[in-house]
Amino acid sequence: MAKPDMSRNKDLAGKTVSKGGYNISYNENGYATSAIKTGSKTGKAAAPSADTVSGGGSDRGSYGGSVYDQEHFSNDELRSAAEVRAAAAAGKTTWADAHDYVERIRSNYGYSGDSDGSRYIPLEMGGGGRGNGGGGFSYEAAPTYTSRYQNQIDDLTRQILNREAFSYDPEKDPTYQQYKESYTRSGERAMQDTLGQVSARTGGLASSYAGSAAQQTYDNYMGALADKIPELKQLAYSMYQDEGNTQRANLEMLVALEQGDYAKYADLLAQYNTDRSFDYGVHRDNISDERYNNEWNYSVGRDQIADKRYEDETAYNRETYKDETEYNRALAKAQTLAAGGDFSGYKALGYTDQEIAGLKSAYNKAQASVRSGGGSSRGGSSGGSKRGGSSASEDVYAGMYKAGIRSEGDAYAWLLSAGYNTTQAGKLAGYYADWMKNQGGKGSGSGGKTSLDWDQDEGIFTWNGRSYSSVEQLLNEISQAGLTDSELATLKRKFKLFGFDLS
Repeated sequence: MAKPDMSRNKDLAGKTVSKGGYNISYNENGYATSAIKTGSKTGKAAAPSADTVSGGGSDRGSYGGSVYDQEHFSNDELRSAAEVRAAAAAGKTTWADAHDYVERIRSNYGYSGDSDGSRYIPLEMGGGGRGNGGGGFSYEAAPTYTSRYQNQIDDLTRQILNREAFSYDPEKDPTYQQYKESYTRSGERAMQDTLGQVSARTGGLASSYAGSAAQQTYDNYMGALADKIPELKQLAYSMYQDEGNTQRANLEMLVALEQGDYAKYADLLAQYNTDRSFDYGVHRDNISDERYNNEWNYSVGRDQIADKRYEDETAYNRETYKDETEYNRALAKAQTLAAGGDFSGYKALGYTDQEIAGLKSAYNKAQASVRSGGGSSRGGSSGGSKRGGSSASEDVYAGMYKAGIRSEGDAYAWLLSAGYNTTQAGKLAGYYADWMKNQGGKGSGSGGKTSLDWDQDEGIFTWNGRSYSSVEQLLNEISQAGLTDSELATLKRKFKLFGFDLS
């Protein structure tokens, strides 16, 4: 594959598009900042094409195709898809071949249109076979359906619809021709017999009477032949009707066979979807288990580090302060001074200049983060009867949340770096976890309610400080959040950027 086109494009500023087999991201000035090969082991599907995002021309809709094709295909791809469909309609190619051709284009953008091309079914990237335990989920291709009888059905339907109306011409009827030959031969023979008989009565001499009698005999036979025509016409009509009935019966049989085949396919597809859903559930469970284990191991590691630090501090300080009461008094004084930005008390406790400088730096960062969240660093009680503390403490939590802290373990580490001891940090980290759970999105305003992120590799949505494993679960939460029309419109736009059209 050729190298990605990283040239500047002002029309694509701030967007990610598909160009030349790569997802290329542009900054606000239109400069390309990254290029990721589509369909790689990262599992990235192709973004909408550059033509689509930049405008794509005014006649795109005239090419037809599904709304998803219109969104992703370039102008040339839409045009070629329309041409191959026209060829199938004209009988120059089969509809199956036309479908396969358009499906190959769709696969470049990471989806299938299903059997009729109208749906959006994401294609899983990154390996074949059934779902695996880690990384992106992949699965074998869905069963496809190809009719064995459609051509015959189409041909027979055309014969029935285009069949000529009944008409009867005795001269073109083989049965009538047989009757005509027989009656003519018999009439001529009877005419000769009559002529002979009449002539014999006059001594063998022919007369006008004899000729007239002979002709009358012949005419009688021809009249009998004419009387046969209505009978033969009715017979021909009956045969015409029988032929039509046979054609319709054959068509009904072919349709029944077609329906039987499709029913078998539908059963296979249903079982496929059931198996796929099950395997995906196993895949998600494996990811959840792995994530839980990682978080647990991290938490245990943080606890061990904190315990080791506490033991080291205790051992050092007990050497300096033989009397436990004296040590605790000095520690309380140092913490009180540190709450106001004075870290001189830690010097007396044996902290090095470098350690004190680190505490000051952490304190300053904490103050800056809290100020950006609208509160003070140590407002409210850290050990009240109600977890979460006072409104001043909530300002601290708001600052921590804005700083990107999303777990109790991260909150604990952050509080230690801000100068809290292990006991205080443990309590406050617990309070913060409860605050995120019960209040984290409620007081953050519309900015939190319209904040939406999607981890495509993991299939995880993040909205309003919480994670969701399915779009249905997230939409249910959003529907109960009392959002304004403006907030809902903002979320719909973000969903669409991730490939979910909620219109």
